[in-house]
Amino acid sequence: MSAFPTQTLSGRSLILIPLLLLLLGTLWGASFSLGKIGIEGGVPELAYATWQTLCSAFVLWLVLRIGRKGLPRGRAAWRFCAISGMLGICIPNTIFYFTISHIPAGLMAVVVTTAPIITYSLALAAAMERLSWLRGGGIALGFCGALVIVLPEQALPADLAVEWLLFGFLTPFFYALSNLYAARYRPPGQSSLALASGMLLVAGSVSGVAMLAIGQSYAPLPPWGWAEAALLGQIVISSLAYVIYFHIVQMAGAVYFSQVGYIVTVTGLLWGMWIFGEQHSAWIYGGTALILFGFTLVNAGRARQARQEAASEPK
Repeated sequence: MSAFPTQTLSGRSLILIPLLLLLLGTLWGASFSLGKIGIEGGVPELAYATWQTLCSAFVLWLVLRIGRKGLPRGRAAWRFCAISGMLGICIPNTIFYFTISHIPAGLMAVVVTTAPIITYSLALAAAMERLSWLRGGGIALGFCGALVIVLPEQALPADLAVEWLLFGFLTPFFYALSNLYAARYRPPGQSSLALASGMLLVAGSVSGVAMLAIGQSYAPLPPWGWAEAALLGQIVISSLAYVIYFHIVQMAGAVYFSQVGYIVTVTGLLWGMWIFGEQHSAWIYGGTALILFGFTLVNAGRARQARQEAASEPK
């Protein structure tokens, strides 16, 4: 049974932490549009995934060195990094980059938001969580929201291939698998920043081998254009986002951090509208509202469960 500790914000953190959460959600929301610019601009999908992860791993390694810390230690830690890196970074990011050139960036932001709902569904199936009617209702609403987006013929642009949209749902599915694996098998005594750098290093290395194996060799050398600028922006966002992420979780807890999903969905849609002029049907906005409401119920149920478990612990 997993517990999600709740923490109380006080003093300066009452202002700083919400601002960091807003910044993180806005940055992550922009990554959908940046990925679309990079892929459509000519950067091969596996090359984009490789450089984004390897460079982000290098930045996090520098942060560790500045703090006089190092990469994960021990075979168990690196096994965790290898499996988590594949489930949570390499596979879903590759699927994301192959999908993003075929569907609107804002729509992909909505698809990825279903990850918490899928996570709880899989946790129930694996008996890692007990059934909560509040969270179960959130799953049902999120699923209905996905159906509202996918099924009606009037919901999607006429030139959109539905099979690519369905393929894109594998990204949050693998994120969910990674969440469950991390909850059960995370090695003790390892910092989150070290594990993240190890995961990125493994994911980038595997993507690099795959890139060379299928002939997608690419080096971001001059002359640079918008595609390379998008890749650079993606690297900056990924590196900065991990640092902000660990700071928020440390200061405010995982439950508070999970609210970033709302911001990512909204900003992902807004970035797509601003950069690409994307316009969506009422069906997509309605489905997005159902997914966000479902996310709210899943998050509220998780917070209530954490409070109940905390209250039941011996003082």
